Amino acid sequence: MRINKNKICVGAGLVSLDILMRGNEEHGVSYKVGGTCGNVMMILSHMGWSAYPIARLDETHYTKMLLTDMENHNVNTTFVSTNDGTTPVIVQRNIVDKYGNPCHKFEILNNKGRFFLGYKSITKKQAETIIAEMDFTPSVFFFDRISPAVICLAEHFKDKGALIYFEPSCKVTEKGFTRCIELGDIIKFAEQRIPDIAFTSSFQNKLFIQTLGQRGLQYSLCGKAWIHLDAIMNQNVIDTSGAGDWTTSAFLNGLMELDIKKISEMTSSTIDQLLMDAQRLGSLSCSYEGARGMMALSLE
Repeated sequence: MRINKNKICVGAGLVSLDILMRGNEEHGVSYKVGGTCGNVMMILSHMGWSAYPIARLDETHYTKMLLTDMENHNVNTTFVSTNDGTTPVIVQRNIVDKYGNPCHKFEILNNKGRFFLGYKSITKKQAETIIAEMDFTPSVFFFDRISPAVICLAEHFKDKGALIYFEPSCKVTEKGFTRCIELGDIIKFAEQRIPDIAFTSSFQNKLFIQTLGQRGLQYSLCGKAWIHLDAIMNQNVIDTSGAGDWTTSAFLNGLMELDIKKISEMTSSTIDQLLMDAQRLGSLSCSYEGARGMMALSLE
C-alpha cells in the first residue's frame, strides 16, 4: 500500500474501550475504541491516513477487543504495549431526558468494575525506545494528555518538523501545561473545560481553537483577534459524543489536503473554510449512534 507522507499521524493520550449502552440495558450494544486520542486515530485512518497510536495497556479481554477494532480499521498498533499498563473502560449510556431529547452520560470503570479511569501514560524510557525504533517522521503528532514521556515525544517530533496538535483535557494549572502550549502549533480546547482564554495572549505563533458547544467555536491565529464561527445546526441529533473528534480529524485532514504543515502557511480565510467544513462533519456525526457511528456508512 502506498503511504501518503502528508497523512501520517502519531498520537499519544487517552485510548479506551468504549462500551455503548442504551438506557438501562445491562449488556453493551457495541465495544469500540474510544477516548479522544483513540477516536482521532480511528477517524483519521478511516479518512485514509496512516495512524499510529501510542498507548500503555494491559492484557485483559478489554484490550483484545480494542486491538481487534483497531486492526479492523487499519490502525497500526506497533506502538501499543500491553504488558505493564491499564486499559481504560468507559461506558456511554444513551438516554432520553425528561424533555424527550436524546442525551448521554459516561460511566468510567476500571478493570475490576469500579468507577475509575485507569489511564497510564507511557514511561520516558518507553518514549525513548519508540523514538529509536520509529523510522519515519509523522506529518502530525497529536496528544491530549500531559506527562514527561509525552512531552519528550512532542519535543522530538517538533524538532523533526511535524505539526504538533495539542488537545488538553486538563486545567491550565496542571504541571507541564505551559510547556505543552509552547510545543504545540495548534491547541484546541473546550470552553467547558478551559473558559478563560487569557493565557493564549502570551503566545503569538499558535492557532488556538476554543469550542463553544451549541454556539460554535472561536479561534485566534498568531495572536490576532478572536474570530467566531457559528455552529452548524443538525435537526436529527441522536448522539453528540465524538463530534469534537470528527471536527479535529476533519480539520487536520483539510490542512494536509492543502499541504499546510506550518502556522506561517495558514491564513484566516483558509482556517475559516476548513473549520466550517470540519464543524459540518462534526455536526453530521451527531445523527449516528456512538462516537464513531458515522464510520459504518462506508463499511456496510
